[in-house]
Amino acid sequence: MEELDKYSALAAKYLAGQAQPAEEQDLFAWTDASADHQAHFEEWSQAWAMTEGANASPFEADMDAAWAKLDAATTATDTDIAERPTAKIVHLSKTIRRWSVAAAVLLAIGVGFWWTHRPPVAQQLQLVEIQTLDNERKAVTLPDSSRVWLNENSRLAYDANFVQRQVNLQGEAFFDVERIVDRPFEISSGDATVTVLGTSFNVRAYEGEEKVEVTVKTGKVALTSKRAKQSIAPLAPGQTGVFDKKEGKVELATIEQENADAWKTQRLAFDDEKLMYVVAALERYFNVDIEAADSALLECNYTTTTAFDQPSLEDILTVIGTTIGFEFAKTDGKYVLTGKGCH
Repeated sequence: MEELDKYSALAAKYLAGQAQPAEEQDLFAWTDASADHQAHFEEWSQAWAMTEGANASPFEADMDAAWAKLDAATTATDTDIAERPTAKIVHLSKTIRRWSVAAAVLLAIGVGFWWTHRPPVAQQLQLVEIQTLDNERKAVTLPDSSRVWLNENSRLAYDANFVQRQVNLQGEAFFDVERIVDRPFEISSGDATVTVLGTSFNVRAYEGEEKVEVTVKTGKVALTSKRAKQSIAPLAPGQTGVFDKKEGKVELATIEQENADAWKTQRLAFDDEKLMYVVAALERYFNVDIEAADSALLECNYTTTTAFDQPSLEDILTVIGTTIGFEFAKTDGKYVLTGKGCH
């Protein structure tokens, strides 16, 4: 517990922009040490982003004001809820949510022990949270009229009042953001932040994956690493920005991800791409493993003037195999490609 107290305090200083370089190094050495530590840091980051305390400086140790501000920022009225039929209001566990959200806020204002100052039991925090399960997708309209399409096994959370256009994402989603010049739209996923004014783009940020990917369809997007204090701006249509969770850095992808939102459109298209990239797109779309018996086969190029709409994996493999010159078989739950191909 003492260790968690130490690093939650360091995380609060870091999120407030007040940590020294040595403290940042200590914090991220701790987060890199285990998946549990990384999970703690991501939870603190998400809790911080859910409160307006992240933008308040300097901080003052006013417990009553802190709780009042937090409750006002995270409590939806019955009228608010009724007007948002696409959003699922989740009454989160008081114990878990209070520890995660309150710890982030109160540590940031320099108060170490909040229990004796907690509000009455009857007052519970509420966040708007939308979740999807296996093979489930949802379309959501946010309070600012922005639209979000959630892929399977994803979670979107945000303040009920949405005064600040900030959301947290775990999983994958396609955003079509309403343009409001004086109110940027921000998406947080762990240590990665996506900032836009109004545009459409895909964000892939699954917890078990090593990278966060942002692919722009229209408009311009900024991708920032809080940890490295590094940003790519702007990302233009067709470009993909990648945040490496382990390194804490962002970079521009060298390969265009033209099928990044295929899960939403149910459409796959390939334009003079190496088979290795085609295979990667198929593995992502169908959630399968595909291997080539001869790695040279993956160097063959494939292109088509006709996209695959509502595709079937075996139909696609049959068409591509006929064009390039390979056969496939399903073995031990994975697909194996065999043949000389273009060589």
